[in-house]
Amino acid sequence: MSANAEDFLSEYPDRHTLARRWGISWHTVYRYELEPDGLPNMMLGGRKRYPWKDACAWLERRVKRPNPRRGAK
Repeated sequence: MSANAEDFLSEYPDRHTLARRWGISWHTVYRYELEPDGLPNMMLGGRKRYPWKDACAWLERRVKRPNPRRGAK
């Protein structure tokens, strides 16, 4: 595989690579796919891949922030 192909594919990791980058199990990645507004994915080269920027944006949307009206305790 050429360096350009490796660079390109680094932006579209497979399930195991994404799990390793995020420090979670591959099965958790699979469960995230199955959620109603699940983890974005695509088939590329016969394998399920995850557009890195879209996956990170999806993860960021899941961050829970405290309600500012309740005040910190």
